[in-house]
Amino acid sequence: MYILQESLFSFEELLKIESKDRLPIFFSALDLSPYAKELRSRSPRGANGHSREGILRALLVAPLEHIRTFTGLHHRLDTDLRFRYQCGLSLNRKAPSVATLSRVFAELTKKELAKQLFEELVNRCQQEGILGGNHAAIDSAAIHAYEKKQPKRKSEQTGDANWGAKFDSFGNKMTWFGYKLHLAVDTQSELPIALEVTPAHVNDGEMAPGLIEKAASQSKIRYFMLDAGYDQMKVYEAARNVKAQAIIPLNPRGEKEPPAGMTTNGTPCCSMGFAMTYWGADGD
Repeated sequence: MYILQESLFSFEELLKIESKDRLPIFFSALDLSPYAKELRSRSPRGANGHSREGILRALLVAPLEHIRTFTGLHHRLDTDLRFRYQCGLSLNRKAPSVATLSRVFAELTKKELAKQLFEELVNRCQQEGILGGNHAAIDSAAIHAYEKKQPKRKSEQTGDANWGAKFDSFGNKMTWFGYKLHLAVDTQSELPIALEVTPAHVNDGEMAPGLIEKAASQSKIRYFMLDAGYDQMKVYEAARNVKAQAIIPLNPRGEKEPPAGMTTNGTPCCSMGFAMTYWGADGD
């Protein structure tokens, strides 16, 4: 008879221990001082604010801690002193307010500092040999937005959050309001090498050529793998322009009527309309 030994820590406690260990590892790989310098106020007036590097750390680690709002991040910084200390914020004063977090995030977005940080990390991974695969996968993911909804036509003009729809892996149609993250991922390391964020209504095929060009500039990729939503001529041409091949399932909606005596996948048919079947070959 075997008895399952009980764990010394509960599941919740194990998650907390993991969080304590992984945050220093996460921050040790990032040199955020140049980016924090760009976020400092240039005005000589006013009291000294919170550490911009500390706020930048908190904003970057928030998704890792499943924190989705500025209110939730402020609450975590206010109640978890260990988390605030690991982010590099002072314990002798109150945590940054929701308005401060929002203002720094807006400036971070306006100056495209997160994009610069991402490109720097990709270059470092490339130099250290982490990104070296010949295969890349391209797809998009939904990003839900907590913005005031507006008519779709107006959103298309402003570039703000919009309504989007796509089919999941099981063929179910999903809709959301927000943005869309377009990613090119190195399949060997499973790390992103190029990305773009657009309103949710933007078609995947429109963004694929740019991702292919960016990914090819980072690594010598020979094959790009995409789903049937990218079955467009410009995607194949973009891959050919960088001396690579796009592997995409045919999209039935874009198929043309096949020539007489052929099936849709190019298999010859007999006079009765039955597709020919491969039956092996001789020894020669």
